[in-house]
Amino acid sequence: MPDHQVKQGDTLVSIAHEHGWRDWETIWLHEANAQLRERRADPQVLEPGDVVHVPDKTPKQVEVAAGRRHRFVAKVLTARFEAVVRDASGNLLKNRRFRVEIEGRAHTGYTDDDARIELDVPPDAKTGVLKVWLGGSGEPVLTWHLQLGHLDPPDTDAGLKARLANLGFYEGALDGPLDDEVKGALRNFQVVYGLEVTGEPDQATRDKLSEIHDASPGSPTA
Repeated sequence: MPDHQVKQGDTLVSIAHEHGWRDWETIWLHEANAQLRERRADPQVLEPGDVVHVPDKTPKQVEVAAGRRHRFVAKVLTARFEAVVRDASGNLLKNRRFRVEIEGRAHTGYTDDDARIELDVPPDAKTGVLKVWLGGSGEPVLTWHLQLGHLDPPDTDAGLKARLANLGFYEGALDGPLDDEVKGALRNFQVVYGLEVTGEPDQATRDKLSEIHDASPGSPTA
């Protein structure tokens, strides 16, 4: 049973794909990953340095009758891109035209009544661009540069800053300490969502940030 040390950009889907698995659930639910499941609420949001135990694959055997034609269906592993899009004031962008380009393949459509976008993408997809039109084709466009799988858990400083950035409150680096720029972003977030304005990442602020951002498991990381 090999161990896979998580690097930036890894998710359970990409790890399963790398090790030749057609589903990630078997890996995630293996008893050797019980402690990891306790630490990480979302298997697609891991922290670099986490260790995932990948079980050995067991060949599947089936019995078939000789002299007959048989049909076998192979399961295809895909990743799910999901996003809920908002403007800088936190308003949901419902029924707005969008275009997502991931690894050179374009997807177009309209956000639904919950401002959600859902797409199947390749399991090893890493980058993309999301554009959402605020009105007609000539109206302003909001653009997110996507780094798929790069979102760190919400209890980490990098995860907190990435969520602020994705929601339009922060434009700085994701590494380093929580400096004055981050605290300013936290104050703006707290004002918009009716929290006590402290500029500090208290538990109420972290919980609201996760609630707003992680309502979509695949929220883009920019």
